[in-house]
Amino acid sequence: MPRAVPVTNWLTNRRRVLASGAVLAALGVVGSACGESAPKTPAVEELITPLDQARHDGALAAAAAGAIGIPPQVAAALTVVATQRTAHARALATEIARAAGKLASATSETSSSSPSPTDPASPPPPPPPVSDVIDSLRTSAEEASRLVTKSSGYRAGLLASIAASCTASYTVALVPGGPSI
Repeated sequence: MPRAVPVTNWLTNRRRVLASGAVLAALGVVGSACGESAPKTPAVEELITPLDQARHDGALAAAAAGAIGIPPQVAAALTVVATQRTAHARALATEIARAAGKLASATSETSSSSPSPTDPASPPPPPPPVSDVIDSLRTSAEEASRLVTKSSGYRAGLLASIAASCTASYTVALVPGGPSI
């Protein structure tokens, strides 16, 4: 009895499979070349907010550490936070200057600004509570974490380090009932 279905040659099928595979590979190469490019480094302006936050956090922690009647271990933790945030401000200023092409000027900048006294007879404002420092560090960590996703390379590492440091400071070092408070 004759067969109703024609038998195809094995080589013909193999050639078709190989040709189809080659076409798919070529399309894959062409398609990947037309895809999105690598993420751009964020503009220098996006680093201004973390720089301002680092300076603010450093000043806030230093002021809170100088409060009268604060336990020594809390003052020590706040001093460490102030030192770390000042170092973050220096690193961010250096990165901003590097990206702008002005590396030499970043290292000579000072991050502290002295407020001008409005009334010499008025008493200085009271030191901020530790909860204000914690809230400020939380905000700084969230902002740095948000920028990490838009960054790459050294800048992403710097921002991730800042986010981790701020998070560790407000969740471990300054948490009420924690190791220092």
